[in-house]
Amino acid sequence: MSNTEAELKLRLADPTITDHLLTAPLLKELSTQPPSKQTLETTYYDTADQSLLKSRLSYRLRLANGQWTATVKADGTSDGGLHQRAEYNVPVDSPLPSIEPFLTTDIGVRLAEAISEMPLEPVFSTRFERHIINLLTPDGSSIELALDAGDIFAGDKQQKILELELELKEGQPEALVWLGAALADDFPLLPELDSKLYRAAVLAGLAAELGRDTPLPTPLKKSSATQPALQILSQVIIYHIHEVISAQQTYLSNPDEIETLHDFRVALRKLRGLINFSKPLLPAEEYANWQNKLTGYGHRLGSVRDLDVFSLAWDELAEYAKKILPVHTAKPTLAALIAGKRQATRDLLYDALAAGQLTPVLLGLWAFMQKQANKNTDDPMPSLKEFALERLAHWLKQFLKLGSALDLADLDAVHELRIAGKRLRYTLDSLAPALPDNAQLLSKRLEKLQDSLGRIQDVAYTPPLLHELIKASASRLTHRDAGLITGWQLARSLAAVDNWDRIWTKVEKAVAKIKKLKLHDEGATNKRSPEM
Repeated sequence: MSNTEAELKLRLADPTITDHLLTAPLLKELSTQPPSKQTLETTYYDTADQSLLKSRLSYRLRLANGQWTATVKADGTSDGGLHQRAEYNVPVDSPLPSIEPFLTTDIGVRLAEAISEMPLEPVFSTRFERHIINLLTPDGSSIELALDAGDIFAGDKQQKILELELELKEGQPEALVWLGAALADDFPLLPELDSKLYRAAVLAGLAAELGRDTPLPTPLKKSSATQPALQILSQVIIYHIHEVISAQQTYLSNPDEIETLHDFRVALRKLRGLINFSKPLLPAEEYANWQNKLTGYGHRLGSVRDLDVFSLAWDELAEYAKKILPVHTAKPTLAALIAGKRQATRDLLYDALAAGQLTPVLLGLWAFMQKQANKNTDDPMPSLKEFALERLAHWLKQFLKLGSALDLADLDAVHELRIAGKRLRYTLDSLAPALPDNAQLLSKRLEKLQDSLGRIQDVAYTPPLLHELIKASASRLTHRDAGLITGWQLARSLAAVDNWDRIWTKVEKAVAKIKKLKLHDEGATNKRSPEM
């Protein structure tokens, strides 16, 4: 009657691939019986004041193959599209809602308290065709693949359903991620973070009563410091893969908001930083493969972000120019060129992500890190504390060397130090629960350093972009505006240069404080800390 349901949900980015997906060679190879198809009609019930949704419970009646089934689901987590929740199913003879069959289960008391004496009434429904293929994966796990195509109904509102559910029937959850990654290699798929219940609640205007399935918290705790470094760092990397997947979905839902792109880029940078941090513990070939794939998308996100930042700088200049050049806004030709370039670059990125091009990378890395987390080895493995102390010591040594020798006129060196500072800062943030408290002081100092170096670096970014934008323009106003933004960026750069010594001194002091907390711990025995 009851079990903990675990399923990976993937949205089809292209509705025309349905038939090709169902006949994929991989599925034919893994299938244990012929595919089947059924029509599912489901009605969700609640009280008039949504007491079930408020209690993170759901009650539904579903008709399939002439049989009614009542289902209660409770709570639930959603991590990168992997949904887990308690589920209770009971065959019933009537389409009339009743909690009586569940009262003898361990959810019965909670269900009865939520409903009390109030009647259950329909709130929304779904109707879809489900194609089912039962699969046996190479590790012996049994998975039911269900491709659902249909609709959600809430009053007079309607929304399409087109998704793949990989439900674990027996075996290890790792098999779900492996299968999802394999399918995403061949088909345009996106991790789906929201259940049908949540999407129906949004459609009905009841989402505030339900709330999304919550992700599991970071696996990193103070107590993690004594555990094997590879196992803990693998789990932390998986957690950050989930963060990237969530940030990508938010960005795809709101692609025109600058902050959604920024948050997506930061999530990806944190992931890349953690993988770099863990490099000595990972197989060299696999490390290079995954890091190269992520770096490619990092560059694409960076290109869009650079244009966003440049556009914001132009807006600042335009506001200032209104005060000293009243005619400046009469023909904003450069502004139009910036906007066109920015939109074209954003569209290319959005189209690639919306087509699921990043999905096989994220799911594949997730499956790889699960293997690392479960890896049994006879080789001695340092604890997280031992590894982290020595690795951070190595990174800080290289970072201080770069900063102390920095020539602010060498914009390549400025860029190198800025990237190193970002990686260090984001890794400190990601590992914060297992690090000394005052490591966060360094993180704050690094953020200011990052902003300062960014203003200096803008001087290198501006000329080639302006050359590309105005090379075909004969407008004097366009060339005048190019001169204005160049001077504006140069002034910001010079101000950052003037503050450099003060900012760098604060960074050095913050590093020194961490050293006093035995960053170079005498107990650290891991000697594998290659290049930064």
